[in-house]
Amino acid sequence: MGDKAAARRYAQAAFSIARDRNEIPGWRAELGDVATVLSESQLAPVFADPARPVDEKFRLLERVLDVSPLVTNLAKLLVQKGRAADARDVAEAFNQLADEYEGIAHAEVTTAVPLGSDQLQAIESRLSAQLGKKVIASTRVDPGIIGGAIVRVGDRLVDGSIRTRLKMLRRELEGAR
Repeated sequence: MGDKAAARRYAQAAFSIARDRNEIPGWRAELGDVATVLSESQLAPVFADPARPVDEKFRLLERVLDVSPLVTNLAKLLVQKGRAADARDVAEAFNQLADEYEGIAHAEVTTAVPLGSDQLQAIESRLSAQLGKKVIASTRVDPGIIGGAIVRVGDRLVDGSIRTRLKMLRRELEGAR
């Protein structure tokens, strides 16, 4: 498991550069590429191998990565510092910073049945109005909630599922005895 605090520091530095240069979308995409190569590809063990010379790793990086020079420098820094495996955490932390800066929130909507695109769009619009941010929702299906929906945005949770309502009703009825 990587060092999330260190990954956040790298991401903050990268975000500062991207923001100042007005290149946030480009950095998002390129850091995703770096994360894939350094921590998820077949080459990941090569970049993480402390016995392999750093110069050799740099040459390999330059051959396989097609990103801007500043992003390449960040990738080289991660490799040099032995943090290649943390590249995905850096990319995710960068995306969180970019989302905060751009006023984007992510929501997870759990329903008993799959939602149609119109329903999902309506949920995103309503959440956007409530939160004052652009909301991007992902969906999950859990037949166990019976009906309704459970919506999670960050650390906020709104449970409007039938399962939870039935549990609350049961507690009320048991308490009335």
